[in-house]
Amino acid sequence: MTTVTANDVRVLARSRDTDPVLAVVDGELVVIPEAEVREQDRVVCTQRTLVHELGIEVSDIEAQLFAGRLTALLAE
Repeated sequence: MTTVTANDVRVLARSRDTDPVLAVVDGELVVIPEAEVREQDRVVCTQRTLVHELGIEVSDIEAQLFAGRLTALLAE
């Protein structure tokens, strides 16, 4: 089972890549530009979605709660 951490959420929030996404690539969670996502990869969350849900500044508690939600979605 893949677990999203609060740090994963913070890295996505702070990424300066073009259209960054948090994705499962070869079994690992990484933040990469959306253009680099391959067919076999799984996008967990986009930076646009993160900013829409939490705003530009993400607190530690918000990052932990959001990470829990993303982990639950991956488990489905």
